[in-house]
Amino acid sequence: MDDIWTKVDIFTTSEGVEPLSAALSDLGYDSVSVTDAADLKNLMDGKYGAWDYIEPELMKLNEAETTITLYLPGNAQSPSGICSIQKMLVQLKASDSAGKFGRLECLFTNIKDEDWADSWKDDYTPIIIGETFVVCPTWVDYDPGERKVIRIDPGMAFGTGLDVTTRLCLEALESIDVTGCSVLDIGCGSGILAIGALLLGATSALGIDLDEVAVKTAKENAGFNGLSGQAEFIYGSLFDIAGKTYDIICANISADVILSLMPEFKRFFNHDGHLILSGIIKDREQDIIDALLDVGMSVFNCKEESGWVCIKVSQGQGQSPG
Repeated sequence: MDDIWTKVDIFTTSEGVEPLSAALSDLGYDSVSVTDAADLKNLMDGKYGAWDYIEPELMKLNEAETTITLYLPGNAQSPSGICSIQKMLVQLKASDSAGKFGRLECLFTNIKDEDWADSWKDDYTPIIIGETFVVCPTWVDYDPGERKVIRIDPGMAFGTGLDVTTRLCLEALESIDVTGCSVLDIGCGSGILAIGALLLGATSALGIDLDEVAVKTAKENAGFNGLSGQAEFIYGSLFDIAGKTYDIICANISADVILSLMPEFKRFFNHDGHLILSGIIKDREQDIIDALLDVGMSVFNCKEESGWVCIKVSQGQGQSPG
């Protein structure tokens, strides 16, 4: 019998994306995707770099209602998950007296496990990121020009390039020299950050995740990009790789998880390594900075987009937030 998943589409506004994502994160749902017409405006305004051609499919974003999408497994926990989301939406709507967050209604759709990837294919198109990358689905024939193309089949894993936090991480990676570096990606999801680092010249990348499906998906994506020999993905946590060190560590996870791992990060650094932290809502930025300083790390750079913050840390360098 096929496993059934529940697709949850929550309708909001661009202003509602940040508070709604934070509320979902508090409920334990960090793996979400966002459809927002503001992304198209940012693209047209050159926020993601200059581009001579925009796929016609992307122009559909102009008419799209801002939507946050997540998936619930069809097990015994699914009904309670649905109830907790509905209750959260009622509370958020009650606090939004000005109606800035839109209708805050949700649509539930049952999807077979085997049909998951196809449900993504309806809307997933090439996405331009930063000055270097274009993230392209494996089923699309696309000429990236001089950009580095990351081929991704997202399957059931988080990290497709559509979400702000992943884009910020890739932009942070392209801003540093990763040539010859070893990379650790904590909470690797689809494997997109490890793959991006390898395309920039890193010699090896290890991704770890507590989701076995994500690890399987990441391995497949590494193969699509011809990087199976350089990329390794394992199911587990930092404690499963104790004793190893890396030049670059990426962690696109929630602020609370980052804080819980803060005492461990330095143990995995090579000298003068870089740490890239994302998945942090703006309200938690100072908490992360304070925790970094407490463990002797200096903040190298903070970048914000749509209420989300990516923090880049350089081990051993005494620069201030900027």
